[in-house]
Amino acid sequence: MDSTPVVQPPAVPALADGPVGSAIDQATANLIARVNAVCVTADDLLLAAAEIQKLPLETCNGEARLRCIAPLFNWQSYKIMAVNARLEAMGAIVRSGKIQRWVLPNTICEVVFLAAAKEPLLFTKQKSFFDPESFVAFVLENAAVDGHA
Repeated sequence: MDSTPVVQPPAVPALADGPVGSAIDQATANLIARVNAVCVTADDLLLAAAEIQKLPLETCNGEARLRCIAPLFNWQSYKIMAVNARLEAMGAIVRSGKIQRWVLPNTICEVVFLAAAKEPLLFTKQKSFFDPESFVAFVLENAAVDGHA
């Protein structure tokens, strides 16, 4: 029985020496590529966010969030990492105030979840984030299509 995944994410080329090359190693670059290669939908993010919202605030740390969403995605490690990283990055965009038109108290418009599912994730050390300008452009473009701009 072949245990190789059906789709292998492309390897990320080795980074040159210098400020960027020294900031990230090849293993981390490959991990970033694998996490970005995971298919995540807006529905996946909405489902995970709803489960995380059920956690008590005082115990809602990174480990608790991962344990909470793991069963939702059949314990598939890269899917769990991708969903969690996308939700964390989306949270940073929401907190930045750059998309406040689509964020109400206790409610985030679905187009924001769609952007979080589709935009490429970026990483610094262990922190995930989205390019703010690209994320906002995606939200504007897709909200206009739905007539919600």
